[in-house]
Amino acid sequence: MYENKNNWARKVGFGFRPDDEVPSNIDVWNSNQLDGKFQLFGLNKVGLWPEEHNFSIEQRLNRLHKHHRYIEKTNKEKISLKEKKLLNQVSKRESDVHLYDVQKLWNSAIYGNDTFKQRLLHFWANHFTVGGNVNFRNYVIGDLIHNVIYENLDGPFDDLLYLATTHPGMLDYLDNTANSGENSKEAINFRKIGRTAGLNDNLARELMELHTVSPAKNYTETDIRNAAKVLAGWGQSLTDFVQRYNELKIQKGNPIGNMSLKEFTLSPYIKNKAEPGKKVIMGKPFPAGPKALRKLTDMLAQDDFTAQNLSKKLAIHFIGENANKSEIKIIYDAWKASKGDLVKVHEATLKVTRATRVKKFLWPSTWMLQGIRVSGANFMKENKSAGGFGGIRDDGTPNYEPLGILEEIGHSFWASRQPDGYSEKKLDWVSTEHLDRRVRIASRIFNAGPSRSGEEIANLLDFSDRTKVAISKGRNSEEKFIIALCSSDFMEI
Repeated sequence: MYENKNNWARKVGFGFRPDDEVPSNIDVWNSNQLDGKFQLFGLNKVGLWPEEHNFSIEQRLNRLHKHHRYIEKTNKEKISLKEKKLLNQVSKRESDVHLYDVQKLWNSAIYGNDTFKQRLLHFWANHFTVGGNVNFRNYVIGDLIHNVIYENLDGPFDDLLYLATTHPGMLDYLDNTANSGENSKEAINFRKIGRTAGLNDNLARELMELHTVSPAKNYTETDIRNAAKVLAGWGQSLTDFVQRYNELKIQKGNPIGNMSLKEFTLSPYIKNKAEPGKKVIMGKPFPAGPKALRKLTDMLAQDDFTAQNLSKKLAIHFIGENANKSEIKIIYDAWKASKGDLVKVHEATLKVTRATRVKKFLWPSTWMLQGIRVSGANFMKENKSAGGFGGIRDDGTPNYEPLGILEEIGHSFWASRQPDGYSEKKLDWVSTEHLDRRVRIASRIFNAGPSRSGEEIANLLDFSDRTKVAISKGRNSEEKFIIALCSSDFMEI
């Protein structure tokens, strides 16, 4: 079906830019997408992405801590509320890392050559949803996306599952920071002073229901409860993370001891909150202690129901919601044969998508980024003084425009959202409101100076005669461009 190479590059990636060299052999390109080495370019391929904007989790939490301490200090000063708000906004802008993270996501899709991996990144970032919160969680979502998910696309699913589950953002988002074993030291001490502390099963429930085996496994509420006991003790509230670390480190006999911030961050386990004793989950015993969680995630990762669930999700994301059982089975067979080796799983996904005739209705952000890339629009405004890294103010701090646009089209990975992520169903994205949003964005793309017109895009991508006629009836070049991008031929591939 995808004899048109430009359409194929959109089916599994973000398409080819006007200045990209369209491969003569698409099979070689496919292979390179899986095992090639790629660099992240700066804006408009001028230089590389600045290393100082690849923030570690420690840097993120230190910035978060610094900003909150600044607010506390400002609020104590004898100045007007207006002055306090202004000072706090400046501190927020200077400390905020998630705006760089958003820029990086845009940059990777628009200018990167690893477009299949970038689409995989979006899929897995949606699978391991961490909803945003402007006060704290947005500081670490980018770490989960860029430093955990992207860096583990070529490894076993076992590793990705464990790292995503124990990420500070996930632990905070799904309330595991409030999960204490009922028989933990903390719960016992709390009861002595009339306070309560107990299990919170949010993360345990989503770990099984969404991230791995799905309800098809027929696990029980007791299984979920025992999984929550294994997870008890993992995580600190992000607003208090660094402050709590500093307090505990100086306390004699504390559960952290002489651990560094990095070690504490990568293994945020608080022994006093952990549930003692053995737990049994789906018939398997689990010991006390932090190692039990890796044993649990490994068991779930290798379960046949996980292979079925995620093979179907991958097929629906790339092929379309009408992917058939035989197509899903090809991905499933690769998953089982490789025991969840994501390289083999993604290779099978690419292979089966190549042969399908099913169409996929694109997510709003995928559609938008493809529109920018394929049209050649200079959408991200360049700041030449910053060596080609664009979309930032003259003082070096990022602006809010890219994040605001994602929020406008209703498809931001930094938005507050439900744990099941964004829908893959066409009907959930087809409405007058959603089309109006796409029209507005298409207009902005046109005003960014695309090098391809609406007619040229239609010819490049083999639009139907009906769509080409509709484009020709546009009253001006902008209207023709909008009709092209908002046509079913472009929104569904």
